Amino acid sequence: MPRAVAPVAPSPPAAPAPPAAPAPSRPARTAPPAVRTPVPARPAPERAPAAPPLAEVGRARVSEQRLVLDEDAPVTTITAAQREGGTLRILLQWERQVSAGGLQRSTDVHLGCLWETQDRHRGTVQSLGDLLMAPGYGARQVLRLGPRSEEAGEELLVDGRHVDVLRRMVLFLYATHDAAPDFAALAPHLTLRRRDGGRLQVWAQGAPPGARTCALVSVHNVGGDLVVRRENEFFPGPQAAVAEAYGFDDIDWGAGGTTPRTA
Repeated sequence: MPRAVAPVAPSPPAAPAPPAAPAPSRPARTAPPAVRTPVPARPAPERAPAAPPLAEVGRARVSEQRLVLDEDAPVTTITAAQREGGTLRILLQWERQVSAGGLQRSTDVHLGCLWETQDRHRGTVQSLGDLLMAPGYGARQVLRLGPRSEEAGEELLVDGRHVDVLRRMVLFLYATHDAAPDFAALAPHLTLRRRDGGRLQVWAQGAPPGARTCALVSVHNVGGDLVVRRENEFFPGPQAAVAEAYGFDDIDWGAGGTTPRTA
């Protein structure tokens, strides 16, 4: 007979697992505030100093007191105060001429001055004929012409202490040979320097073919002031042609009209 099996008592229900401890909450991670490195301000670009204005025709540049005369503004005045007690220097210069081999070529353009005194005596100063000073006597010569060189030019000195002896002057350019100078290539010009440093410049421009001489500037004594006028008048003839055109027709010129018979 089968053995009776005792009923097995049911196991007590397992105790429920304790709830898991909540994980500690972490504060939300925030990005650190951006630190901006200050960018140095870009320095303003330096402005180049303004170039000095070009010398205007008929107007003096303050920095250099340079005055250029041309056909639009041909006249200016050197006052008695500006020239008194000093020497007015009148310098003729030109462009140096160089050969194809780089050698300096000689030129044929020279400075001359027709002068007239207050008592109407007239004459000329020029290197041709060795007429290097006048009017006056001994050391008291109002006009003195210096030596000429290709590098430095040719300079006429006017004694400001005795310039009242003069009524007027005509400064002219001339050639010593029959061939006409190449005025366009030479670009001859006069620079008048006052004792206070001021400069007056005049260019010989627009020479017609065959021109041998040029009356470039006239200077007139008006009440002690010197009125300077750009003439820029060309002549196919010699110095005598300039003299006749400007009322110096009583000068007795020698053969060829280049040198007076008497100083």
